[in-house]
Amino acid sequence: MNPYRRKLAATAVVLYTLLILFFMFFAFDRTSRSSSEFTFMLVPSYPPLSFPQPTFSWLFDFGNVAAFIPFGIWISYLWRWSYARFFVVFVLAIAALETLQGLTRLGSFDIDDIISNTLGASIGYAAWRFGFRSRRKVRQWPRAILSVVVLLIVSTFVSEGIEAFFKKTEGPFQAISVQGQPNAAAGSPLPVFSIGNESVSPRYNVITATPTGTYTIQLGHLKNVRFFAEFGIPDDKAHEGSVTLSADGHAFVEYSGEYITGLETVIVPFDRIDELKIVVEGNAVLWDVGYREMKHWWE
Repeated sequence: MNPYRRKLAATAVVLYTLLILFFMFFAFDRTSRSSSEFTFMLVPSYPPLSFPQPTFSWLFDFGNVAAFIPFGIWISYLWRWSYARFFVVFVLAIAALETLQGLTRLGSFDIDDIISNTLGASIGYAAWRFGFRSRRKVRQWPRAILSVVVLLIVSTFVSEGIEAFFKKTEGPFQAISVQGQPNAAAGSPLPVFSIGNESVSPRYNVITATPTGTYTIQLGHLKNVRFFAEFGIPDDKAHEGSVTLSADGHAFVEYSGEYITGLETVIVPFDRIDELKIVVEGNAVLWDVGYREMKHWWE
């Protein structure tokens, strides 16, 4: 290898590394906006690449991959490592920097960043291997650049495929059954009423303050669910009453008559819920109360 080119490449690596470190620890006003808590995100939450979108979020995610492509090219140029050695050294280095970000609270340890950065460096490694295989120097950089473009496109489709495979979707609606209250599944007729001059025809159930107004339902350790409900005060009733919904002892909906101005809709996601408590007072009416579990396609 030409000594001058080697020094030039080494200098580029050092300068580019300093630039990356600046963005990781000091850019975006990190020093004045540092968190008061240590943040370590150990579970991947999104694919490293996705189809282009006109959003800053997409540009940021793409940059997390593209910014590390030069490392793969330069490291391969300076040290003719096997991919296994390159991969191990790079992952350990980037994991150490992510850990330092989390410990200094100038950012967070994010497994998604490690995956994206490693993908970018791997694309650079592969591009160097393919591009500089040609003995004709005039073809080396065009082949390397073409390899980067092709590998980014292929990686995007693979990422989207993995995301689609593991993505959870909403399962069928499971209506809550409350003893003594009208329920369509049990064959009970459901009343029709109007709220805010809008006709309401419940599909699954209706819950009112009669006879007790307080109902506790054991849901049995549900995970990753979205809770649904609608409520209001019928037009032909005095505008008084309240609705309180609690999950495992914590209220997530509290409305009284003065704040119930019409037909209200509730959609709340829960990572886990064991017990649901419903308190209905006065003339308030709750209907179509239930949940949908988020499931993988094979579940």
